[in-house]
Amino acid sequence: MDLRRAVVEGVRVQMISGTHILLLRDAEERRYLPIPIGPNEANAIAYHLQGVRPERPLTHDIATLMMNALGAELREVRIVELRDETFRARMLVAPTGGAVQELDARPSDAVALALRANAPIFISLDLLAAEGIVPEAAEEERLSLFRDFVNSLDGDQPNDVKGSDPER
Repeated sequence: MDLRRAVVEGVRVQMISGTHILLLRDAEERRYLPIPIGPNEANAIAYHLQGVRPERPLTHDIATLMMNALGAELREVRIVELRDETFRARMLVAPTGGAVQELDARPSDAVALALRANAPIFISLDLLAAEGIVPEAAEEERLSLFRDFVNSLDGDQPNDVKGSDPER
């Protein structure tokens, strides 16, 4: 499987639907992969990106602490496919002295853990080709203005979004 390094561009909220979107960017090209995620995972990712330290650790913080305590290391995260309208990710975890284990995960959880572990994030080139978005020059300028505006906000986001599987 051919992979491309990804950068977490941020988390956005679609204004009309209130859906939270994880926005990953191809590190080599101006191509984006938007992934719908749940509000809790969106907050966990956004908090980390903004350097916000909650008074009590979040679930992803605890998982990272447990991996460290057990001597395991998150080597990398791979966003690999969209199947049945659901994005799929794989986490490569290496226990001390053991073989690398490949674990199935939701992309939002995998990315939240990768950020905390400073692990690289990759996207399948096939997935990028099928689902990636390349903004045109005019769209890129509007996206930049919108990104600047969103980044200037306090970060208060609706937490009452309901739905079935937020990874859909």
